[in-house]
Amino acid sequence: MAFWIWGGLGVWFSLALLFGSCQQGQGGRDSSQPTKADFALRAHVDSHNKTAFLNRYEDPSCSIHEAYCALDLLHDSIPNYHDGLLRAYNNLAFGYYMLAEQDSAQAYIDSVLNFSESLSHSRLDKSTRPSGTARPGENAPKAAARTIKSSSKNVEVEQLIAKLMRIRLLQRNCRIAESYQLLYDINQSRVLNLNSSNYLYSYAQMEYFITSLTLNYHYRNSALASSSSTLLTPGTMQTMKELLEKVEETRPHLKCDYAEDMSLNYAMAHCYYRLASASNGDPQILSKAYDNLTSTLRILSIPNQYSIYHLANVFQLQAFIVADTDIAPEMYYEHCHGQLLLLDSLSRQLYPPDSMYLEQDYGLDMFRISTNLFFRTTDPYQHLGAAVSAAEYCLRIHDYDEAYRYYSMILEDTSWNDGIAPKFESMLYDGLIRMGYSDNPADNTKWYAHEMELLSFIRENESADAMLQNLLNRAENRNKYYVVAIIATVPFLIILSILVVLLVSRSRRLRQEKTALQEAKRQDVERIANVETCLSVMRHDINPFLSYLQNKKLSPEMRQEVLDQLLRTFANIKTWTNLSIPSGLQFQSSTFPLNEVFDSVRGSCVRLDHDVDLIFHPTTLSILGDRQLTEILLRNLVNNALQHTTEGKVSIHAEVYEKDKRFVHIEVKDTGEGMDDETLENLFRADKKVKTTSDPEAPHGSGFGLVLCKYIIKRHDDNTLRGCRIWAESVAGQGSTFHCILAGNNNGTS
Repeated sequence: MAFWIWGGLGVWFSLALLFGSCQQGQGGRDSSQPTKADFALRAHVDSHNKTAFLNRYEDPSCSIHEAYCALDLLHDSIPNYHDGLLRAYNNLAFGYYMLAEQDSAQAYIDSVLNFSESLSHSRLDKSTRPSGTARPGENAPKAAARTIKSSSKNVEVEQLIAKLMRIRLLQRNCRIAESYQLLYDINQSRVLNLNSSNYLYSYAQMEYFITSLTLNYHYRNSALASSSSTLLTPGTMQTMKELLEKVEETRPHLKCDYAEDMSLNYAMAHCYYRLASASNGDPQILSKAYDNLTSTLRILSIPNQYSIYHLANVFQLQAFIVADTDIAPEMYYEHCHGQLLLLDSLSRQLYPPDSMYLEQDYGLDMFRISTNLFFRTTDPYQHLGAAVSAAEYCLRIHDYDEAYRYYSMILEDTSWNDGIAPKFESMLYDGLIRMGYSDNPADNTKWYAHEMELLSFIRENESADAMLQNLLNRAENRNKYYVVAIIATVPFLIILSILVVLLVSRSRRLRQEKTALQEAKRQDVERIANVETCLSVMRHDINPFLSYLQNKKLSPEMRQEVLDQLLRTFANIKTWTNLSIPSGLQFQSSTFPLNEVFDSVRGSCVRLDHDVDLIFHPTTLSILGDRQLTEILLRNLVNNALQHTTEGKVSIHAEVYEKDKRFVHIEVKDTGEGMDDETLENLFRADKKVKTTSDPEAPHGSGFGLVLCKYIIKRHDDNTLRGCRIWAESVAGQGSTFHCILAGNNNGTS
């Protein structure tokens, strides 16, 4: 028998495991609750994304490959890890941006921007992905049919980073109005105002600063990459100064990685240089540019932080400063001499002297070094920009052979294509024509046509940017007028607010005074009603006992009992009168045995009809409340029952209240004449005169003691456990039962 039982359990357990594994394989597991395995996979995804991020400048192909590895894990195992998904998309966008693969970069930017609470999950088709190191090609993410729900806390920040990457693409294509509008929208959003210390927010903030500064120093006001003497407009200069002040204030709190530090250094250095150039070579501003350059070189001197890309930026900016006609050589030689020495010393540590091109023209040396370094990177955009900038400088100093060499370098470079940089391309074709690079008229005609087309495109975008700036300036001026109007109305609004507050306060005080007067009036009316009730009660309750006393046949014992009852009636009337005095009947809380109250009430009750049995059932329960008031309560209930019972019995019973063990239920039951529904409804009301018997001439009381009982119960309810109450049940001709609920001691027993 045991064998069959254990065998059956084993089969059942095996089937359960098989069913569970099938359910898990078919998506039966709740993917929203990550397991330990999920956390391990997330760590693996984060590791790939981190490697991709750290290699974004120096080795974009490696960065792309690592991002694809992260996507493989995400799509195959943890598709709901949205932080990892968005980070991988942004890493891919940046990698393709660094390789000038604009379509692929834009596709992944769109994947991030289109990410929402519910969306179609973008996924790379493995069958069409480039092999090997994932060298970029024509592939873009393909939409999959699966729908996911976002729970990432970093969605807004990742989308902000994607928008900034989109601005970079727009800037390269000279679509300045669109890029500035998007940058303006970002600036107005609340994401940049987050008080966050994590690296992702710092990265987003630093990217915002880099993008904003680049827009103003490089793409605005027809500024050329070779940093010619083009002046900045006053509006752009003011914007740059405000941006730099904000960066200087915020930067100490932003921590990302050394590559981002160097990128921001370069953006700030270039901005300070452009401001110095526009300010007739202000040495103080120029000194700040050199401070940022030397900061970058110090970072590059640290082991494992060497970067060809950022070193090339340092040499190129130094070349721009030397080549700038608005900055006299003595400005940087005299006022920045110490910084130049440090710059030169660090440069030679990173770029060995034997590989440097030492010529008499210092500017040409800087352009040669920077161009050589940029051509060692994989960024075609930088190839084009570096060669064109160096050739432009050579044309200016009439070194046509050197210019020819640079133009040949870029024409023979197969990594760049039309459309990656309209401004650089227009400069290229202009330089080729001016120096007479080709004797073939067809080549010159083709280059001229390309140049005119590109210049037309650039002018259209610059016009659109100018129109946008005018609109924004007018809007800003309108906002200033609104601010002035608001400031002018503020004193009036303050005075009006003070008056409103005073009026509201005065109105509140008047309402409080009115409420107090109404309450006092109500109490006065109640006192008067109580006095009138007392007088009426006295007349009706004394009359029956006076009738007994007028009976000459009444025995002396009965006469004495009637006199005692009459005295107790006067005592009740006195107690009732005290109800109209606020300090009357003070509540003295204590815990006392209910049986002692039964004994006291038994000894003070008067039975006018000795045929009625008075039965107090013994009890061990205790009451939490006022003992004196409890005796008055019970005495009134028992006397009321005795007055309305001519035969049978009156029984008093107590037990723990079954609906709430904290209370004691006391029951006074008689076999008297009972009451009709109208009498029962008005039984405990002081404002109603009730008919307590079917015989109006019967020598019984008016029932005022029941109103007193109601008051006593209310006092207990206010001062002990909430839930104390009193009620009656009765059927005419069949007797009545009065119930009252009072608080017991802590455990409901004695």
